[in-house]
Amino acid sequence: MNASSRSRPETRPETHPLPETRPRSETRPRPENHPRPGSRSRSGAPARRRTTAPPSRWRAAGAVLAGIALAASAVGLQAFGSGIADHDAPLTSTGDINEEVTGSRISARVKAVHAAKAIAAKNAGGEQKRVTAKGIFIIVEVGATATWEPQQLGPPRLLTGGGHRYVASDRVDQMSTITHPYIQPGWWTEGVTVFEIPPGELPDSRILLAPSSGFIVEPNGPEIEIDLGLDEAAARRLTSTAKDVYELASRN
Repeated sequence: MNASSRSRPETRPETHPLPETRPRSETRPRPENHPRPGSRSRSGAPARRRTTAPPSRWRAAGAVLAGIALAASAVGLQAFGSGIADHDAPLTSTGDINEEVTGSRISARVKAVHAAKAIAAKNAGGEQKRVTAKGIFIIVEVGATATWEPQQLGPPRLLTGGGHRYVASDRVDQMSTITHPYIQPGWWTEGVTVFEIPPGELPDSRILLAPSSGFIVEPNGPEIEIDLGLDEAAARRLTSTAKDVYELASRN
């Protein structure tokens, strides 16, 4: 065989494998804020995880103490306000009509209640003086005795069911009322006190009696409060049968 008749070896075209690709569904983005395990920072030091520091024990104790201090200050302010409110309040003894009511320096009782359109009394010169009420006069018969030393009553007051206070009328000569004599220990002094009020103010009224303190303000002084026993019906009956003139006995 000659060289020309030799068959040439069979050649195949060159093939290049395609680069291997993954489907898009298999690619998973890494979180930007979390480094890979074992990663390092730019300086070469291992990256540290951020952890929240536990609250300091001293800080917690300070919060507890602050709460206790606030609670104590609130209680203190409440007690302080209550003390101010009660500083001038009288020490009151209460009772009903025809009942002896005992206070720290005096005892008192109410015997009867009258109503009148006018009051007649003699003044210090013996002259008869008559005063007509603008509303109605309420005359309260009062008895009083002192506990251990002579006392003189201050101006009596009438406290109505509606919360109004009326001082004993100054249109009546005080020498004819219970406030003129000194009340002695050991026996009862009898007298009256007179109020001038609108007739509609009478229901559920009480009389307030206290020793005179002169010009001295006496905090928490003694006081006697006596219910006159006048409900709506009794008050209406009393005012409808009011006397035209009530004569006061003079105390010269």
